[in-house]
Amino acid sequence: MKTRVRVTMAALAGLAMVLGVTACQQTTEGVVAQTTEPGPPLTTEPSAPGRLPTIPGLPEITIPNLPLPTRGSNVPEVPPPPNATSMSCEEYSKLDEPTRVAVVKAILEEGDNPLGANGETVGQLLADAACQFLPSATVSEVLMGG
Repeated sequence: MKTRVRVTMAALAGLAMVLGVTACQQTTEGVVAQTTEPGPPLTTEPSAPGRLPTIPGLPEITIPNLPLPTRGSNVPEVPPPPNATSMSCEEYSKLDEPTRVAVVKAILEEGDNPLGANGETVGQLLADAACQFLPSATVSEVLMGG
């Protein structure tokens, strides 16, 4: 299955390159202007460092206590299954949510976590979505990119 996908993707990439090269045949002769002369002086003062840019005329909006989307706190913690690090996406998709979270935690703890501080939540979202389309892949491949 992986070989078919790779061959198909390579064929599509080759076709895109051929079509892209043949579509861009017009060239314009000339010379690009290059200068080492300084430009005119700036008319505004640089903004204070660490401040985000704003849109002129738009008031600054702050939303106190804005809750960030997170996984529900009512998901119980369960131990990961013995085959958590080698589990296929097909098996993963059949698990309940607490066990899926445990599988993601086990995989991220095993290797170098590429998903950052919110790795468990991001990892579960990524695995839930990708495993629907790649049932023969392992969850570890989906999360760690291997």
